[in-house]
Amino acid sequence: MLRVSTKGEYGVRIMVDLARHYGGRPRSLTDISQAETLPLAYLEQLVKLLRECDPPLVASTRGAHGGYKLSRKPEEITMGEIVRVLEGPIAPMICATEGEMTQVCNFLDSCKTKYLWAKVRDAVAQTLDAMTLAELTAVSVGQSIAPQFIALSDIQIGTNARDYCLMENHE
Repeated sequence: MLRVSTKGEYGVRIMVDLARHYGGRPRSLTDISQAETLPLAYLEQLVKLLRECDPPLVASTRGAHGGYKLSRKPEEITMGEIVRVLEGPIAPMICATEGEMTQVCNFLDSCKTKYLWAKVRDAVAQTLDAMTLAELTAVSVGQSIAPQFIALSDIQIGTNARDYCLMENHE
């Protein structure tokens, strides 16, 4: 199971909040914490990562009306950029890590499944890199898209690989 940690989830939620308020006054972490029902102490750690990355994703302003703003337009920030800052390189398996691998699996040369994991990595990376913060913000604000789930009972498997199909339940 591929999972994004709370660091990634909460960091994306911070960025969506900042995008929703883009062009307005800086947002305090208290405001974000209350709006998103997230723990303030954790947001301080996450905002530091988002501010200190290269290039920075957020900028801070000190003072009574200070807070945080996006460092660029929401259209210029991809979800892949955000997730990589918070979670690190996309790596469904050790053998399929983006960029240079720091750890190498002992079975890399003879692995029969590394192609699968590379395809999974590339699909996830492509999806994240194709979506901007503006696009996600637009969907989360006004154009709610209901997730689509497929019941396991609706899946039928034929006798060979070409016969895999998804059947609608006609009860």
